[in-house]
Amino acid sequence: MRLQSGSTASAGPCLLIHGGAWAIPDAEVGAHRDGLRKALDRGRALLADGAPALDAATETVAAMEAHGAFDAGRGAVLTLDATVELDAGVMDGSTLRFGAVAAVRRLPQPVRVARRLLDAGGGAVRLLAGEGAEAFADAEGFTLVENAALVCAREQERYERLRGEAGYHPSHPFLAPRGTVGCVVRDGAGRLAAATSTGGTPLRPPGRIGDTPLPGCGFYAAAHAAASATGWGEAIATVLLCGRATDAVQAGADPEAAASRHLRRMYEQVRNREGDGATGGRDPQLRQPRSG
Repeated sequence: MRLQSGSTASAGPCLLIHGGAWAIPDAEVGAHRDGLRKALDRGRALLADGAPALDAATETVAAMEAHGAFDAGRGAVLTLDATVELDAGVMDGSTLRFGAVAAVRRLPQPVRVARRLLDAGGGAVRLLAGEGAEAFADAEGFTLVENAALVCAREQERYERLRGEAGYHPSHPFLAPRGTVGCVVRDGAGRLAAATSTGGTPLRPPGRIGDTPLPGCGFYAAAHAAASATGWGEAIATVLLCGRATDAVQAGADPEAAASRHLRRMYEQVRNREGDGATGGRDPQLRQPRSG
């Protein structure tokens, strides 16, 4: 997902969100629509009140983290040890400042902590992981919860099912990407921001960190364009998907063409152990990947 800045502030505010990209089961469609609608309402209200792009992006993603339908926050998938670990990152395109947290287990809305780190870190610290990120959040007045409070029944059931599948690999869910959430925003002054949050991939080793908290990989914002990614994190990080796509826009490429070109590059250059090309989102120019 990408957003280009208008040539002037008169282009007006714009808000784009994603709740992952996958073949949502019929039974889950209603919940996803509800979560997206509530997140849009939150972001639009902030922009209507004159909020800067960074605040609107942060709070829009926080709404999806809190909803429970998505692979983020209270709806996250489980690791191999049946725990929830969360990653999130935000970036301000007008200043190139970012904040990110990774592998946190006690923060129900990690994107807000990433946003606080962007300011409170003073540029000396931009990315914190695990207990260090949680200690920072605690010191900044955020409420920490027990990890069990983040485990939902839907993902507990998915964990039990996948654990019994022979040959399962953490790249398989991203052959049909699912519920990582993200947002790109242009505010009334023409400033851009991006935010992304995820619970990762099911049954991954504890401590695994994908693209989501890495600037230029799972999110990126500059003066000319902003992007948020969903897909196989190791592949997205390998090709610096969001950063290179936004750089292509700065060089004059159409945003859609830039995104498609770099998705194609990732698909052709990065393969999983079965030989399937890596995907992010759903590019209609790529063949439909087989189901994992």
